[in-house]
Amino acid sequence: MIGSVQVTFTSIVAALSLARGASTFAYAFAPSRGPPSRGPHHRTQVEAQLGTITKDHDEGNGKNGRIDRGMSRSSFLSFSAAALVAMAASPAKAAPSTTASAVTTETSPTLSRDAKKLEQLKETISGFLSGGALTVTKTVVKYPLDSASVRLQMPNTKYSITNLPELFNGSYRGITAPLLSNIPAGAVFFAVKDAVKSSLKEQGMAKWMTTSLAVLAAQGPYWLLRNPSEVIKTRQQAGVEGYGEGTTIVDAFKLATDKEQGGEGLGELYKGYWENIIYANPADVIKFVCYESLSGGRKNLPPAQGAAYGAVSTAAAQFITTPLDVVRNRIMAGDDEEDSSSYVDKLTTLARAEGLEGLFAGATPRVGKALLSGAIQFATYEETKQSINRFLDKKFNA
Repeated sequence: MIGSVQVTFTSIVAALSLARGASTFAYAFAPSRGPPSRGPHHRTQVEAQLGTITKDHDEGNGKNGRIDRGMSRSSFLSFSAAALVAMAASPAKAAPSTTASAVTTETSPTLSRDAKKLEQLKETISGFLSGGALTVTKTVVKYPLDSASVRLQMPNTKYSITNLPELFNGSYRGITAPLLSNIPAGAVFFAVKDAVKSSLKEQGMAKWMTTSLAVLAAQGPYWLLRNPSEVIKTRQQAGVEGYGEGTTIVDAFKLATDKEQGGEGLGELYKGYWENIIYANPADVIKFVCYESLSGGRKNLPPAQGAAYGAVSTAAAQFITTPLDVVRNRIMAGDDEEDSSSYVDKLTTLARAEGLEGLFAGATPRVGKALLSGAIQFATYEETKQSINRFLDKKFNA
């Protein structure tokens, strides 16, 4: 279509000058008919005629391409005939463009599918590596505040926010287990989340919906890897009997799985698995939806901007879900093991027995932890993901 318009426009512009010589136009702009001679004399004549036409159009007709008022009747008829011939000939010249368009239409779905698969692969790889990279830094920085939060959430706790030295004493106890498990768990979480999100975008869903479903899909495998270390960590942080100071990570795992000492084998390590998912899913959904809302869904944010948005989003999510965190930590700590009531029943009992103070126990250190971990998580995530994507682009495009 574009080729047809271009040929028609060019032919009509040239035809404007044919008021002084329609025969010259026909001879110069009709190569499909084939001139009788291709010798040097012929080329010189055509070039001279073309130069005359261009000059007439630019200077004789004016900048706006107006036709001379003094055009004779015969010149007008010559002009009309030449324009009709040019328009009649233009579809034949435009045919290649139509064919090219058809070829592009036929091949574009294949190219589009390949591009989508490549994009999903890049999202999976970059998500896996960046998720693993941010885990170590985040765990080390937030761990003391995490320990303080767990200690304040235990029933009848001896710890108080007013006695900070005691609250933070031995706050790195039990860090080995989460460091070993959180790296692969974090890598798997972001790999699954980014891959599922990239795939769901093609379905035309709203951004918040794709984020929510992607986070939900990632929770299962994430907690499958993390839950055992989370159980041991929580018990060591809370100072549960047998898990206190001096207990190694190996001794802690043996104690948890030893049936003779009250353990339940491997099942003990997955105590609170569903409670963790029930807690983590709304917390992560709120965090990532808030982050995308603040960032406007833009990718490749500067690390400082990612840190600011991440800190605010994580703090809001952690504060809102504090009651869910209290219940799941008490379950993993083995508090009242004979109580077989459901998660909702435990939450209701907590609200009735301890009120808002119990529901939001440890909220202050949780928010402080969230500000730090959120800033670190998203700044590290954005920077690492951008670096990995640049590396993958070079490799795939090489």
